[in-house]
Order: sequence, then structure tokens, then C-alpha cells
Amino acid sequence: MSSREMILTLKDGVRVIRINRPKTKNAFDSNVYTTITNTLTEDAQNDNVVVTIITGTGEYYSSGFDIKSAMSKFGSGEEKGVDELKAMINAFIIYPKLLIALINGPAIGIAVTTAALCDIVYASERATFETPFLRIGLCAEGCSSYNFPNILGRSKASEMLFLGKKMKAHEAYQFGFVAEVIPHEKLDEFRNKLLKLGKELSVNGVKITKKLILNNYKNVLCECNERELNQLVECFVSEEFSEGIMKFMSRKSKL
Repeated sequence: MSSREMILTLKDGVRVIRINRPKTKNAFDSNVYTTITNTLTEDAQNDNVVVTIITGTGEYYSSGFDIKSAMSKFGSGEEKGVDELKAMINAFIIYPKLLIALINGPAIGIAVTTAALCDIVYASERATFETPFLRIGLCAEGCSSYNFPNILGRSKASEMLFLGKKMKAHEAYQFGFVAEVIPHEKLDEFRNKLLKLGKELSVNGVKITKKLILNNYKNVLCECNERELNQLVECFVSEEFSEGIMKFMSRKSKL
């Protein structure tokens, strides 16, 4: 099963979700949201799936929100965009199997916050992590207001969420955000090793262990998602967001 912009494969118990929008640096648009949501929701009930890996095509893992899509859906106050985002984040939170983010390059915004919702994050040495929400008039999302302080500590989390500080792969490893940093030229080899996990792990063992872990904070994350999205909706219709996007597009046009 695949589409031009989202490539889905399933072999030997391992589902791979690959964002295939290199022209947009794999930005998340409506199709990305719904494909990830639907795949995780369906695979949750499918015991042929033991492990799910999310990765990107090309130089970027993902540049975050697709600005045009975000402006048309959220800026107009349309509820559908909020519902799509909420559903995707909740699908990450409650997914009952092993969920791995394989970060092949720079990750920005929603790509970083959803990676933090995965069980394991592996990163190429070329990967970077950046959440420049405040620069465009937005706020924390993807449960980052809870996850980042818990994973990174209050100070580093605040540096990322308030100041938009970019974190490199090895720094992300030092702070426990990433489990392992992979030399970029060995990324394909490493991915092939991950593709063997479906044969090595018991699906029941995976589900039981994941349930035990999720019981500690699943409700907390779902409530956090709700709070953040309520604030995000207000940000999207604000003058600060409009001005922030204009500045962003102006800088982009000069590149």
C-alpha cells in the first residue's frame, strides 16, 4: 500500500511509514496527518504488525507544518485541521506496538514533538531538532509542554520551546532524546537491521510491555494534547501568527 507522497510497507511484522515529499522537505500536510493516523489506528488491531518505523525521504526527516496547508485550515478557524492534528497526536500516544522514529535528517516542529512520542528515536549524525514555534506566533504542541521537560530537563526544554534553539544529533543523544546516533553513510544498513525486529520480538510481549509503560502517562498526554490544541487554535487566528508567517515567507523567498 502506498501513495505518491506517503509510502507504506509491511514485511515480516515491520510496518514502515515513509514521508515522501522531498520537494517540501517532507512537510506535514493533511494527507500526512490522515495517513499516519489511519495506519497507526488500523495497525493497532493487526497482530501481523509488531513494530512500526517512521522515517523520511531525502535530506530531511520533516520540516514540520506545511505552511500553506496550516494557513488554509487553521488560519480560517476551520475545525477539520484541528481534528486531524489531534487525531494524529493521539494515535501516536495510544499506539500499542513498538513505535520507532528513524530521523534521517533535520526535524522541525511537529516532526520533533511526534518523534518524542515514539518509544525509540534513532538519528543520523546529520539530524537536527528544532521547535521554533514562538518565532511564528505559535505555542508548544504535540505534548511537548509535558514531554520536553521530562526528557530534556526544564532548562534545555525551555531553550528549545521558548528560544527555538536547534539541537544537534549528538547533543540530543546526551540529553536522552535519542537512543543512538548513526553515521549517515550507515543509515541504510542500520534500517535493514531494524527491519528484522518483527521476527525477533513477540507481539504479545510487545503489547503487554507497551501497555505497562502507557498506563503511567497515557491519560496525562491525551489531556496535554487537548490543552495545547486549544491554545494553538487561538494562536492560529492571532495577529502575531499572521505577522510571523509573513516574516517567514519573506525570509524564505530571499533564500
